[in-house]
Amino acid sequence: MEAKDIFFHDCVLLRVVERVDQDTLALEVEYPVEWESNTFAPKTIVFHDVLRYHVDEMPFSGPSTILEYATEPDGERTRITLRSNAGQRAFSFSRVELIDGHAAR
Repeated sequence: MEAKDIFFHDCVLLRVVERVDQDTLALEVEYPVEWESNTFAPKTIVFHDVLRYHVDEMPFSGPSTILEYATEPDGERTRITLRSNAGQRAFSFSRVELIDGHAAR
C-alpha cells in the first residue's frame, strides 16, 4: 500500500503511538468511509521504518482533523507532511498499512 491509497482528508486523529524499538508510528483515527452520510470507522494507519518525526502543533481542544497531506521522495523512503487544524506532523517512512480497528501497540 502507498500513502496515495489512504484517504487522509477528514481523518480524526485520536491517538499516536511511536514505537522507537520498532521504528513505527501508528495513528489511531476515525476514518471516513462514507462522506455523504458522514460515516467514520475506527482504523489505524501504521508507518514503518520512521525517521525524523517532527510535530509542529499549537494547543488544541479535542482531537485534530487531518485536512491535507503532501509526500515527496526522501532517498529510499517517502517524506510525508500531515496538515491538520492543530498544525502539522512530518516524517519519513518506507512502508504504510491501513488496519481495521484501533490497533496501535
